[in-house]
Amino acid sequence: MISSILQIRCLSKRFGGTHAVREISADLQRGQIYGLIGPNGSGKTTLINLISGFYAPDTGEIILDGEELTRRKPYELAGLGLVRTFQMPKTFASLTVLENVLLPVAGDGRSESLDAMRDAAFDALATTGLTGMAQHPAGSLSGGQAMLLQLARALMCAPVKLLLLDEPFGGVAPALKERITHTIRQINERFQATVVLVSHEMSTIRALCSNVIVMGNGQVIAQGTLDEVSASPEVVAAYLGKPV
Repeated sequence: MISSILQIRCLSKRFGGTHAVREISADLQRGQIYGLIGPNGSGKTTLINLISGFYAPDTGEIILDGEELTRRKPYELAGLGLVRTFQMPKTFASLTVLENVLLPVAGDGRSESLDAMRDAAFDALATTGLTGMAQHPAGSLSGGQAMLLQLARALMCAPVKLLLLDEPFGGVAPALKERITHTIRQINERFQATVVLVSHEMSTIRALCSNVIVMGNGQVIAQGTLDEVSASPEVVAAYLGKPV
């Protein structure tokens, strides 16, 4: 039986006079891959930043698997199984790829030995196709490889409950897009993790996502399959503008 893993209730965020997220409420089901789409400026990244603790909401609450998240710090959320990537990949450029993968577990008090963690890190690198780059400085990676490095770090935060991906395919070569897609599926299947994927690439959304959430003007304006939301007049108006 599919159960709800994330509940969002009346979530709002303003920046000055801009209402970036407006009274959003949603329930995300465990083990599903969701596409989060909408025109530029519709509030997608703001919503991701609110869920992942990078912004504090003005109103509302966020609950992950029974844990209230709203005022917690991002590092606390990682310990609860909430992991995210960034549109511009974040790496420690002077450290090796392997050292970057080990960073999430270096200081979180785990009882496992360093050798065990190294084994897990090499498994993460194998899943993402980065084994051959393990001893290379992270600063030498391409944009697509750096995105894969973010996913390898996510694998080290097991068990992953919620994975938030902000534009992971932007400017990435086709072969690396296939590897990123494969890794997302691996994380989803290995942990029964819920995935929220922000992307403008509809072919990838169609391939990966059983459910699509559409935002417009800071609100959720449609939800369903890609075909269902594509037929919505509200979605057409949000992307193309309302007819005069």
